[in-house]
Amino acid sequence: MNRQWRCLLLAGVAFAAWCPSALAARSPICTHGLVTVEVDPRGLLPLTGTNPIGSAIAAALHRVSPASRPQVTGALLAIDDINRGTSARVSCGARVWRRTVVVYITGRAMLPAQSASQGVYFVGRFKSGYRVWQVVH
Repeated sequence: MNRQWRCLLLAGVAFAAWCPSALAARSPICTHGLVTVEVDPRGLLPLTGTNPIGSAIAAALHRVSPASRPQVTGALLAIDDINRGTSARVSCGARVWRRTVVVYITGRAMLPAQSASQGVYFVGRFKSGYRVWQVVH
């Protein structure tokens, strides 16, 4: 019996390594649970302080590997971002949209591959501080 459990455990670990999206978090408020999120945005708090964009940039850079040589190319409140901000509202609602900062980061180590070098992150304020709640691209 012990050998069967080890084999089952090994198969589960192999599956998780092969298919990490199967273990990804989902939020019931984001497109009825069809959107993969890092953290459930239901816990978002209102953006406060003198510089919520600066705090959101720091959180997004913390999420990115330094080996990619990240460079922030833009950061906007989702309510002001016509490119990606509207997708936060459409998929997760107006409350989440008003509490989200969209951060654009280019991984310079991956250039000239445009798609591979671009990162878009939805960041918000939680009880624990600013965190990336969804990697959009």
